[in-house]
Amino acid sequence: MGLIEALLLFLFGFAVGLPASMAGLGGGFIIVPVLIIFFGLPAQNAVAVSLMAMCGTSISATVAYVRQKRVDYLLGLIYDVLDLPGVALGAYLTTFLPSDFLAGIVGALVMVMSALLFTRNKESQLIEKQDLKNQPSRGWKRTIVDSSGKVFKYRIRSPALVLLSSFAGGLVAGMCGLGGGITDTSTMILLGVSPHIAIASSEFAMTLTSLTGIFAHGFLHNLLFDYAIPITAGTVIGAQVGSTLAKRVRGKTLRKILSIIGFLAGIRLIIYALI
Repeated sequence: MGLIEALLLFLFGFAVGLPASMAGLGGGFIIVPVLIIFFGLPAQNAVAVSLMAMCGTSISATVAYVRQKRVDYLLGLIYDVLDLPGVALGAYLTTFLPSDFLAGIVGALVMVMSALLFTRNKESQLIEKQDLKNQPSRGWKRTIVDSSGKVFKYRIRSPALVLLSSFAGGLVAGMCGLGGGITDTSTMILLGVSPHIAIASSEFAMTLTSLTGIFAHGFLHNLLFDYAIPITAGTVIGAQVGSTLAKRVRGKTLRKILSIIGFLAGIRLIIYALI
């Protein structure tokens, strides 16, 4: 690989890592098609490189969000419980199931979640409130105080669905090279978590998911380090910038950004399935 191509990969990684870290994503839905279309990589290699780049995004963003004290560690770890078997199964499925069939299913699910997230009633999003008096009485109550002293109080309405979302996020990561952030962050918010906390916790949870995906695809000899290293360097730096900017953006705005990005990702996957 030449210096120019490596530089382009670095700049591309930066451009992806910045907005992805603001929305609690890894950026795989952008990285995978670009690597396939513009760099000519086979789908399996593009997925593997994407997972390594997203690992850079999630680790870098997690460090920043830990400093901001916006990570719900327990929630993130619960989301990881079934992520690992989901990733392993997803990577295995790519070896014999048609990738277009898998992409179409995942794309449809992502679009549905994104639409629900975008149209969610404002009154039900109690994320910026400083109390829980209007929230549903049932569920798992959580309180997070960030580094600036802002208090986030929220109630997770259906704790049992966290495990289902965990498995789905891992499956998406292993099958399609997406980091699972779209499913994790979206379901966290739909279950009642503040967007700022959901984004930070999703990046934390996604770190282990991406690492597992890297090892799975590495075992299958799909990882190309000459592509993965420059793009990952870009996502690491971009994520630092994006996670700093996210602190200054309203939760409602972050929710809308996430829903739009997720909907576009779903369309991309469905188009891939139909071509």
